Amino acid sequence: MKAIKYLVVGALISISAPAMAQTDDFGAALAPVSQALKENPASAAGLAKSYIKQFKKNPEALIALGNSYLAVKDFTNASNVANMALTAAKKNLKQQAEAYILMGDIEAVKDEAGNGGNAASHYATAKSLDPKNPIGYMRYASIYRKINPDLVEKTYAELLENIPGYPIHAEAGSSFFSGNKFDKAFENYAKCDINSLDEGNMVKYLISAVQLRKYAEAYNIATAGMNKFPKNVTLNQLGLWSAVETEKFDDAINIAQKFLALEGDKNATDYTYYGKALFGAKRYEDAIKQFEEAMNEDEKAVEPLQRISECYAAMGNADKALEYSEKYMQKNPNATPSDYAKMAQIYVAKADQGVDKAANYKKAIGIYDKMAEKYPSIASWAHMIAAGVADKSGDTALGASYNEKIVSALWNKADRDADETSYLTQALRLLGFYYWSDKNDLESAKPYYEKLIQLEPNDKNAKAALGIEE
Repeated sequence: MKAIKYLVVGALISISAPAMAQTDDFGAALAPVSQALKENPASAAGLAKSYIKQFKKNPEALIALGNSYLAVKDFTNASNVANMALTAAKKNLKQQAEAYILMGDIEAVKDEAGNGGNAASHYATAKSLDPKNPIGYMRYASIYRKINPDLVEKTYAELLENIPGYPIHAEAGSSFFSGNKFDKAFENYAKCDINSLDEGNMVKYLISAVQLRKYAEAYNIATAGMNKFPKNVTLNQLGLWSAVETEKFDDAINIAQKFLALEGDKNATDYTYYGKALFGAKRYEDAIKQFEEAMNEDEKAVEPLQRISECYAAMGNADKALEYSEKYMQKNPNATPSDYAKMAQIYVAKADQGVDKAANYKKAIGIYDKMAEKYPSIASWAHMIAAGVADKSGDTALGASYNEKIVSALWNKADRDADETSYLTQALRLLGFYYWSDKNDLESAKPYYEKLIQLEPNDKNAKAALGIEE
Protein backbone atom coordinates (compact mmCIF):
# COMPACT_ATOMS: atom_id res chain seq x y z
CA MET A 1 0.00 0.00 0.00
CA LYS A 2 2.73 2.42 -0.90
CA ALA A 3 2.20 6.05 -1.82
CA ILE A 4 -1.31 6.28 -0.37
CA LYS A 5 -2.56 9.83 -0.01
CA TYR A 6 -4.96 10.26 2.87
CA LEU A 7 -7.17 12.93 1.46
CA VAL A 8 -9.31 12.97 4.56
CA VAL A 9 -6.57 13.33 7.15
CA GLY A 10 -8.17 16.51 8.39
CA ALA A 11 -11.47 14.70 8.62
CA LEU A 12 -9.90 11.92 10.66
CA ILE A 13 -8.85 14.41 13.28
CA SER A 14 -12.15 16.23 13.41
CA ILE A 15 -14.39 13.17 13.30
CA SER A 16 -12.61 11.15 15.98
CA ALA A 17 -13.11 13.71 18.71
CA PRO A 18 -16.93 13.61 18.77
CA ALA A 19 -17.08 9.84 18.30
CA MET A 20 -17.96 9.63 22.00
CA ALA A 21 -19.96 12.33 23.69
CA GLN A 22 -17.81 14.38 26.03
CA THR A 23 -19.56 14.38 29.35
CA ASP A 24 -19.41 17.48 31.51
CA ASP A 25 -17.04 15.88 34.03
CA PHE A 26 -14.12 15.79 31.58
CA GLY A 27 -15.28 18.16 28.82
CA ALA A 28 -14.71 21.27 30.92
CA ALA A 29 -11.38 19.96 32.19
CA LEU A 30 -10.16 19.19 28.65
CA ALA A 31 -10.88 22.65 27.22
CA PRO A 32 -7.87 24.47 28.78
CA VAL A 33 -5.56 21.55 27.83
CA SER A 34 -6.65 21.69 24.20
CA GLN A 35 -6.32 25.46 24.18
CA ALA A 36 -2.81 25.29 25.59
CA LEU A 37 -1.77 22.63 23.08
CA LYS A 38 -2.75 24.96 20.25
CA GLU A 39 -1.45 28.24 21.63
CA ASN A 40 1.32 27.46 24.15
CA PRO A 41 2.44 23.79 24.05
CA ALA A 42 5.08 24.36 26.77
CA SER A 43 2.38 25.16 29.30
CA ALA A 44 0.22 22.20 28.26
CA ALA A 45 2.34 19.49 29.89
CA GLY A 46 1.34 20.36 33.44
CA LEU A 47 -2.31 20.75 32.55
CA ALA A 48 -2.29 17.39 30.70
CA LYS A 49 -0.60 15.66 33.62
CA SER A 50 -3.28 16.90 36.02
CA TYR A 51 -6.01 15.88 33.56
CA ILE A 52 -4.59 12.36 33.19
CA LYS A 53 -4.30 11.96 36.96
CA GLN A 54 -7.95 12.95 37.35
CA PHE A 55 -9.31 10.77 34.50
CA LYS A 56 -6.81 7.91 34.28
CA LYS A 57 -9.61 5.36 34.71
CA ASN A 58 -11.93 7.02 32.19
CA PRO A 59 -11.26 5.70 28.64
CA GLU A 60 -13.54 8.29 27.06
CA ALA A 61 -11.70 11.17 28.72
CA LEU A 62 -8.32 9.75 27.72
CA ILE A 63 -9.39 9.24 24.08
CA ALA A 64 -10.61 12.84 24.00
CA LEU A 65 -7.18 13.98 25.21
CA GLY A 66 -5.51 11.75 22.62
CA ASN A 67 -7.51 13.48 19.91
CA SER A 68 -6.37 16.85 21.22
CA TYR A 69 -2.75 15.72 20.90
CA LEU A 70 -3.48 14.36 17.42
CA ALA A 71 -5.00 17.68 16.37
CA VAL A 72 -1.60 19.34 16.89
CA LYS A 73 0.26 16.28 15.49
CA ASP A 74 1.92 15.39 18.78
CA PHE A 75 2.02 11.73 17.83
CA THR A 76 4.10 10.53 20.77
CA ASN A 77 1.76 11.81 23.44
CA ALA A 78 -1.30 10.86 21.38
CA SER A 79 -0.05 7.26 21.19
CA ASN A 80 0.81 7.16 24.91
CA VAL A 81 -2.65 8.36 25.84
CA ALA A 82 -4.31 5.92 23.38
CA ASN A 83 -2.51 3.04 25.10
CA MET A 84 -3.61 4.36 28.49
CA ALA A 85 -7.18 4.41 27.22
CA LEU A 86 -6.86 0.83 25.95
CA THR A 87 -5.63 -0.33 29.38
CA ALA A 88 -8.42 1.55 31.14
CA ALA A 89 -11.00 -0.04 28.83
CA LYS A 90 -9.86 -3.61 29.38
CA LYS A 91 -13.38 -4.70 30.41
CA ASN A 92 -15.28 -2.68 27.78
CA LEU A 93 -15.04 -3.79 24.14
CA LYS A 94 -16.76 -0.68 22.80
CA GLN A 95 -14.28 1.59 24.51
CA GLN A 96 -11.41 -0.60 23.34
CA ALA A 97 -12.67 -0.17 19.80
CA GLU A 98 -12.65 3.61 20.26
CA ALA A 99 -9.04 3.41 21.45
CA TYR A 100 -8.04 1.42 18.37
CA ILE A 101 -9.79 3.94 16.13
CA LEU A 102 -7.66 6.66 17.74
CA MET A 103 -4.55 4.52 17.16
CA GLY A 104 -5.53 4.09 13.51
CA ASP A 105 -6.08 7.83 13.13
CA ILE A 106 -2.65 8.51 14.62
CA GLU A 107 -0.99 6.16 12.12
CA ALA A 108 -2.98 7.60 9.23
CA VAL A 109 -2.03 11.19 10.02
CA LYS A 110 1.56 10.29 10.92
CA ASP A 111 2.15 8.41 7.66
CA GLU A 112 -0.21 10.18 5.31
CA ALA A 113 1.95 9.53 2.24
CA GLY A 114 3.30 6.10 3.13
CA ASN A 115 2.20 2.61 4.10
CA GLY A 116 -1.38 2.42 5.34
CA GLY A 117 -1.06 -1.06 6.80
CA ASN A 118 -0.67 0.04 10.42
CA ALA A 119 -3.73 2.28 10.31
CA ALA A 120 -5.78 -0.38 8.53
CA SER A 121 -4.79 -2.98 11.13
CA HIS A 122 -6.03 -0.79 13.98
CA TYR A 123 -9.30 -0.04 12.20
CA ALA A 124 -9.83 -3.75 11.50
CA THR A 125 -9.36 -4.48 15.20
CA ALA A 126 -11.84 -1.74 16.08
CA LYS A 127 -14.59 -3.13 13.85
CA SER A 128 -14.02 -6.65 15.14
CA LEU A 129 -14.25 -5.48 18.77
CA ASP A 130 -17.37 -3.38 18.18
CA PRO A 131 -19.25 -4.43 15.03
CA LYS A 132 -21.92 -1.84 15.82
CA ASN A 133 -19.57 1.15 15.56
CA PRO A 134 -19.65 2.46 11.97
CA ILE A 135 -16.46 4.53 12.34
CA GLY A 136 -14.18 1.48 12.24
CA TYR A 137 -15.68 0.40 8.93
CA MET A 138 -15.56 3.86 7.42
CA ARG A 139 -11.94 4.46 8.43
CA TYR A 140 -10.90 1.01 7.19
CA ALA A 141 -12.59 1.66 3.84
CA SER A 142 -10.91 5.06 3.53
CA ILE A 143 -7.51 3.38 3.53
CA TYR A 144 -8.38 1.17 0.57
CA ARG A 145 -10.64 3.39 -1.51
CA LYS A 146 -8.00 4.06 -4.17
CA ILE A 147 -6.17 0.76 -4.26
CA ASN A 148 -8.85 -1.85 -3.64
CA PRO A 149 -12.42 -0.69 -4.42
CA ASP A 150 -13.70 -4.28 -4.15
CA LEU A 151 -12.49 -4.52 -0.56
CA VAL A 152 -14.12 -1.17 0.16
CA GLU A 153 -17.45 -2.43 -1.13
CA LYS A 154 -17.15 -5.57 0.98
CA THR A 155 -16.45 -3.41 4.01
CA TYR A 156 -19.55 -1.32 3.38
CA ALA A 157 -21.62 -4.48 2.92
CA GLU A 158 -20.26 -5.77 6.24
CA LEU A 159 -21.24 -2.49 7.90
CA LEU A 160 -24.81 -2.74 6.60
CA GLU A 161 -25.02 -6.35 7.72
CA ASN A 162 -24.10 -5.37 11.25
CA ILE A 163 -25.88 -2.00 11.32
CA PRO A 164 -28.98 -2.34 9.10
CA GLY A 165 -30.38 0.96 7.90
CA TYR A 166 -27.15 2.88 8.46
CA PRO A 167 -27.00 5.72 5.87
CA ILE A 168 -23.88 4.31 4.29
CA HIS A 169 -24.35 5.31 0.66
CA ALA A 170 -23.78 9.04 1.07
CA GLU A 171 -20.66 8.40 3.13
CA ALA A 172 -19.50 5.76 0.67
CA GLY A 173 -20.09 8.16 -2.21
CA SER A 174 -18.04 10.82 -0.46
CA SER A 175 -15.24 8.34 0.27
CA PHE A 176 -15.05 7.10 -3.32
CA PHE A 177 -15.21 10.69 -4.57
CA SER A 178 -12.21 11.60 -2.44
CA GLY A 179 -10.33 8.73 -4.07
CA ASN A 180 -11.32 9.92 -7.57
CA LYS A 181 -13.43 6.78 -8.07
CA PHE A 182 -16.22 8.73 -9.71
CA ASP A 183 -18.05 5.67 -11.02
CA LYS A 184 -18.32 4.19 -7.52
CA ALA A 185 -19.16 7.58 -6.05
CA PHE A 186 -22.00 8.06 -8.55
CA GLU A 187 -23.25 4.52 -7.98
CA ASN A 188 -23.52 5.05 -4.23
CA TYR A 189 -25.02 8.53 -4.40
CA ALA A 190 -27.64 7.22 -6.84
CA LYS A 191 -28.90 4.94 -4.06
CA CYS A 192 -29.60 7.91 -1.79
CA ASP A 193 -32.74 9.99 -1.54
CA ILE A 194 -31.37 12.99 -3.41
CA ASN A 195 -33.36 15.40 -1.25
CA SER A 196 -31.62 14.04 1.85
CA LEU A 197 -28.12 14.95 0.63
CA ASP A 198 -26.39 17.87 2.22
CA GLU A 199 -24.81 20.59 0.10
CA GLY A 200 -21.34 19.05 0.00
CA ASN A 201 -22.56 15.63 -1.05
CA MET A 202 -24.89 17.14 -3.63
CA VAL A 203 -21.91 18.86 -5.24
CA LYS A 204 -19.83 15.67 -5.17
CA TYR A 205 -22.71 13.70 -6.73
CA LEU A 206 -23.02 16.25 -9.51
CA ILE A 207 -19.28 16.42 -10.19
CA SER A 208 -19.18 12.61 -10.37
CA ALA A 209 -21.95 12.60 -12.97
CA VAL A 210 -20.20 15.25 -15.07
CA GLN A 211 -16.87 13.41 -14.82
CA LEU A 212 -18.62 10.33 -16.20
CA ARG A 213 -20.35 12.40 -18.89
CA LYS A 214 -23.73 11.31 -17.58
CA TYR A 215 -25.18 14.66 -18.53
CA ALA A 216 -28.87 13.72 -18.36
CA GLU A 217 -28.39 12.53 -14.79
CA ALA A 218 -26.18 15.53 -14.05
CA TYR A 219 -28.93 17.88 -15.20
CA ASN A 220 -31.43 16.22 -12.84
CA ILE A 221 -28.98 16.34 -9.93
CA ALA A 222 -28.18 19.99 -10.64
CA THR A 223 -31.87 20.87 -10.79
CA ALA A 224 -32.51 19.26 -7.40
CA GLY A 225 -29.38 20.89 -5.99
CA MET A 226 -30.17 24.37 -7.26
CA ASN A 227 -33.67 24.16 -5.84
CA LYS A 228 -32.27 23.28 -2.43
CA PHE A 229 -29.09 25.37 -2.49
CA PRO A 230 -29.79 28.16 -5.01
CA LYS A 231 -26.64 30.17 -4.22
CA ASN A 232 -24.18 27.31 -4.62
CA VAL A 233 -21.86 28.34 -7.45
CA THR A 234 -20.77 24.84 -8.47
CA LEU A 235 -24.33 23.51 -8.67
CA ASN A 236 -25.28 26.42 -10.93
CA GLN A 237 -22.11 26.16 -13.01
CA LEU A 238 -22.44 22.44 -13.70
CA GLY A 239 -26.17 22.86 -14.07
CA LEU A 240 -25.45 25.21 -16.98
CA TRP A 241 -22.97 22.79 -18.51
CA SER A 242 -25.25 19.76 -18.23
CA ALA A 243 -28.26 21.68 -19.57
CA VAL A 244 -26.26 22.60 -22.69
CA GLU A 245 -24.96 19.06 -23.11
CA THR A 246 -28.53 17.75 -23.02
CA GLU A 247 -29.66 20.51 -25.41
CA LYS A 248 -32.01 22.12 -22.91
CA PHE A 249 -30.98 25.50 -24.22
CA ASP A 250 -33.75 27.67 -22.76
CA ASP A 251 -33.15 26.15 -19.31
CA ALA A 252 -29.42 26.66 -19.78
CA ILE A 253 -29.94 30.35 -20.54
CA ASN A 254 -32.00 30.80 -17.39
CA ILE A 255 -29.39 29.00 -15.29
CA ALA A 256 -26.57 31.03 -16.86
CA GLN A 257 -28.22 34.32 -15.98
CA LYS A 258 -28.59 33.25 -12.33
CA PHE A 259 -25.11 31.77 -12.24
CA LEU A 260 -23.41 34.89 -13.60
CA ALA A 261 -25.20 36.97 -10.96
CA LEU A 262 -23.68 34.92 -8.13
CA GLU A 263 -20.50 36.03 -6.40
CA GLY A 264 -17.29 34.32 -7.43
CA ASP A 265 -15.02 34.16 -10.44
CA LYS A 266 -16.30 32.87 -13.76
CA ASN A 267 -14.02 31.27 -16.31
CA ALA A 268 -13.81 31.08 -20.09
CA THR A 269 -15.55 27.70 -20.12
CA ASP A 270 -18.54 29.17 -18.30
CA TYR A 271 -18.98 31.96 -20.87
CA THR A 272 -18.44 29.46 -23.68
CA TYR A 273 -21.25 27.27 -22.35
CA TYR A 274 -23.51 30.31 -22.06
CA GLY A 275 -22.66 31.12 -25.67
CA LYS A 276 -23.46 27.55 -26.73
CA ALA A 277 -26.83 27.81 -24.98
CA LEU A 278 -27.61 31.01 -26.88
CA PHE A 279 -26.42 29.43 -30.12
CA GLY A 280 -28.72 26.48 -29.50
CA ALA A 281 -31.59 28.93 -29.04
CA LYS A 282 -30.57 30.58 -32.36
CA ARG A 283 -29.66 33.86 -30.66
CA TYR A 284 -26.47 34.11 -32.68
CA GLU A 285 -25.48 37.72 -32.01
CA ASP A 286 -25.94 37.25 -28.24
CA ALA A 287 -23.92 34.04 -28.47
CA ILE A 288 -21.04 35.85 -30.18
CA LYS A 289 -20.89 38.33 -27.28
CA GLN A 290 -20.48 35.51 -24.79
CA PHE A 291 -17.81 33.79 -26.87
CA GLU A 292 -15.96 37.11 -27.05
CA GLU A 293 -16.30 37.41 -23.26
CA ALA A 294 -14.76 33.93 -22.95
CA MET A 295 -11.74 35.08 -24.96
CA ASN A 296 -11.46 38.21 -22.81
CA GLU A 297 -11.39 35.93 -19.78
CA ASP A 298 -8.70 33.67 -21.26
CA GLU A 299 -6.68 34.87 -24.24
CA LYS A 300 -5.50 31.30 -24.85
CA ALA A 301 -9.04 29.97 -25.31
CA VAL A 302 -9.54 28.55 -28.79
CA GLU A 303 -13.00 26.98 -28.75
CA PRO A 304 -14.80 30.37 -28.78
CA LEU A 305 -13.19 31.16 -32.16
CA GLN A 306 -14.71 28.07 -33.72
CA ARG A 307 -18.04 28.80 -32.06
CA ILE A 308 -18.06 32.35 -33.44
CA SER A 309 -17.36 30.89 -36.86
CA GLU A 310 -20.37 28.62 -36.48
CA CYS A 311 -22.53 31.58 -35.47
CA TYR A 312 -21.59 33.52 -38.58
CA ALA A 313 -22.11 30.44 -40.74
CA ALA A 314 -25.61 30.05 -39.30
CA MET A 315 -26.26 33.75 -40.01
CA GLY A 316 -25.19 33.23 -43.64
CA ASN A 317 -22.06 35.35 -43.34
CA ALA A 318 -19.55 33.00 -44.95
CA ASP A 319 -16.73 35.56 -45.01
CA LYS A 320 -16.82 36.14 -41.24
CA ALA A 321 -17.32 32.43 -40.64
CA LEU A 322 -14.19 31.70 -42.65
CA GLU A 323 -12.24 34.48 -40.92
CA TYR A 324 -12.86 32.99 -37.48
CA SER A 325 -12.40 29.43 -38.66
CA GLU A 326 -8.96 30.35 -39.98
CA LYS A 327 -8.11 32.09 -36.69
CA TYR A 328 -9.19 28.98 -34.83
CA MET A 329 -7.09 26.66 -36.99
CA GLN A 330 -4.03 28.90 -36.66
CA LYS A 331 -4.36 29.10 -32.89
CA ASN A 332 -5.24 25.48 -32.20
CA PRO A 333 -2.41 22.93 -32.56
CA ASN A 334 -4.84 20.18 -31.59
CA ALA A 335 -7.44 20.79 -34.30
CA THR A 336 -9.61 17.73 -34.96
CA PRO A 337 -10.82 16.25 -38.26
CA SER A 338 -14.19 17.80 -37.49
CA ASP A 339 -12.53 21.22 -37.27
CA TYR A 340 -10.93 20.79 -40.67
CA ALA A 341 -14.21 19.58 -42.15
CA LYS A 342 -16.08 22.62 -40.82
CA MET A 343 -13.57 24.94 -42.47
CA ALA A 344 -13.83 23.06 -45.76
CA GLN A 345 -17.62 23.29 -45.60
CA ILE A 346 -17.40 27.08 -45.35
CA TYR A 347 -15.39 27.20 -48.58
CA VAL A 348 -17.94 24.91 -50.24
CA ALA A 349 -20.78 27.10 -48.99
CA LYS A 350 -19.13 30.19 -50.50
CA ALA A 351 -18.61 28.41 -53.79
CA ASP A 352 -22.21 27.17 -53.78
CA GLN A 353 -23.29 30.80 -53.41
CA GLY A 354 -21.35 31.60 -56.60
CA VAL A 355 -18.49 33.41 -54.83
CA ASP A 356 -15.21 32.66 -56.63
CA LYS A 357 -16.44 29.13 -57.26
CA ALA A 358 -13.34 27.51 -58.75
CA ALA A 359 -10.97 28.92 -56.11
CA ASN A 360 -13.20 28.08 -53.14
CA TYR A 361 -13.94 24.54 -54.31
CA LYS A 362 -10.18 24.07 -54.79
CA LYS A 363 -9.47 25.35 -51.26
CA ALA A 364 -12.04 22.96 -49.83
CA ILE A 365 -10.48 20.05 -51.68
CA GLY A 366 -7.06 21.11 -50.41
CA ILE A 367 -8.31 20.85 -46.84
CA TYR A 368 -9.57 17.32 -47.43
CA ASP A 369 -6.17 16.46 -48.91
CA LYS A 370 -4.55 17.75 -45.72
CA MET A 371 -6.95 15.70 -43.60
CA ALA A 372 -6.10 12.52 -45.53
CA GLU A 373 -2.42 13.14 -44.94
CA LYS A 374 -2.74 14.16 -41.29
CA TYR A 375 -5.24 11.46 -40.31
CA PRO A 376 -4.53 8.30 -42.34
CA SER A 377 -7.26 6.35 -40.58
CA ILE A 378 -9.93 8.54 -42.21
CA ALA A 379 -8.15 9.09 -45.54
CA SER A 380 -10.76 7.22 -47.58
CA TRP A 381 -13.56 9.26 -46.01
CA ALA A 382 -11.68 12.48 -46.83
CA HIS A 383 -11.11 11.29 -50.41
CA MET A 384 -14.81 10.46 -50.74
CA ILE A 385 -15.81 13.98 -49.69
CA ALA A 386 -13.12 15.51 -51.91
CA ALA A 387 -14.47 13.49 -54.85
CA GLY A 388 -17.95 14.90 -54.23
CA VAL A 389 -16.63 18.48 -54.09
CA ALA A 390 -14.64 17.92 -57.29
CA ASP A 391 -17.70 16.58 -59.10
CA LYS A 392 -19.74 19.54 -57.82
CA SER A 393 -17.10 21.88 -59.23
CA GLY A 394 -17.46 20.23 -62.65
CA ASP A 395 -14.07 18.51 -62.59
CA THR A 396 -15.30 14.93 -62.85
CA ALA A 397 -11.84 13.69 -63.83
CA LEU A 398 -10.48 14.98 -60.51
CA GLY A 399 -13.42 13.35 -58.73
CA ALA A 400 -12.60 10.05 -60.46
CA SER A 401 -8.98 10.31 -59.31
CA TYR A 402 -10.09 10.51 -55.67
CA ASN A 403 -12.38 7.53 -56.15
CA GLU A 404 -9.43 5.63 -57.61
CA LYS A 405 -7.50 6.33 -54.39
CA ILE A 406 -10.34 4.83 -52.37
CA VAL A 407 -10.43 1.66 -54.46
CA SER A 408 -6.66 1.33 -54.30
CA ALA A 409 -6.66 1.69 -50.52
CA LEU A 410 -9.66 -0.45 -49.65
CA TRP A 411 -10.25 -3.19 -52.22
CA ASN A 412 -7.64 -5.57 -50.79
CA LYS A 413 -7.82 -4.34 -47.21
CA ALA A 414 -8.25 -7.39 -44.98
CA ASP A 415 -9.79 -5.61 -41.98
CA ARG A 416 -12.09 -3.28 -43.90
CA ASP A 417 -14.93 -2.12 -41.69
CA ALA A 418 -18.55 -1.38 -42.61
CA ASP A 419 -17.96 2.34 -43.17
CA GLU A 420 -14.99 1.67 -45.42
CA THR A 421 -17.02 -0.86 -47.40
CA SER A 422 -19.63 1.82 -48.00
CA TYR A 423 -16.93 4.26 -49.22
CA LEU A 424 -15.58 1.57 -51.54
CA THR A 425 -19.02 0.71 -52.87
CA GLN A 426 -19.74 4.35 -53.67
CA ALA A 427 -16.33 4.84 -55.30
CA LEU A 428 -16.81 1.80 -57.57
CA ARG A 429 -20.31 2.92 -58.52
CA LEU A 430 -19.13 6.44 -59.37
CA LEU A 431 -16.10 5.20 -61.33
CA GLY A 432 -18.27 2.84 -63.37
CA PHE A 433 -20.67 5.67 -64.12
CA TYR A 434 -17.81 8.05 -64.94
CA TYR A 435 -16.29 5.78 -67.59
CA TRP A 436 -19.59 4.49 -68.98
CA SER A 437 -21.55 7.74 -69.01
CA ASP A 438 -19.03 10.59 -69.02
CA LYS A 439 -16.39 8.88 -71.14
CA ASN A 440 -18.71 6.58 -73.11
CA ASP A 441 -16.17 3.83 -72.46
CA LEU A 442 -17.98 0.69 -71.31
CA GLU A 443 -14.86 -1.46 -71.41
CA SER A 444 -13.08 0.83 -68.98
CA ALA A 445 -16.18 0.85 -66.76
CA LYS A 446 -16.54 -2.95 -66.58
CA PRO A 447 -13.66 -3.69 -64.13
CA TYR A 448 -15.27 -1.37 -61.62
CA TYR A 449 -18.71 -2.88 -62.09
CA GLU A 450 -17.22 -6.35 -61.72
CA LYS A 451 -15.87 -5.39 -58.33
CA LEU A 452 -19.10 -3.61 -57.44
CA ILE A 453 -21.23 -6.67 -58.22
CA GLN A 454 -19.24 -8.60 -55.61
CA LEU A 455 -20.23 -6.08 -52.97
CA GLU A 456 -23.71 -5.26 -54.30
CA PRO A 457 -25.02 -8.29 -56.26
CA ASN A 458 -28.29 -6.49 -57.11
CA ASP A 459 -26.84 -3.20 -58.36
CA LYS A 460 -28.86 -2.44 -61.51
CA ASN A 461 -26.19 -0.43 -63.32
CA ALA A 462 -23.56 -3.08 -62.69
CA LYS A 463 -25.86 -5.80 -64.00
CA ALA A 464 -26.68 -3.75 -67.08
CA ALA A 465 -23.03 -2.92 -67.80
CA LEU A 466 -22.02 -6.56 -67.40
CA GLY A 467 -24.98 -7.94 -69.36
CA ILE A 468 -26.45 -9.79 -66.41
CA GLU A 469 -30.17 -10.33 -66.80
CA GLU A 470 -32.52 -9.48 -63.98
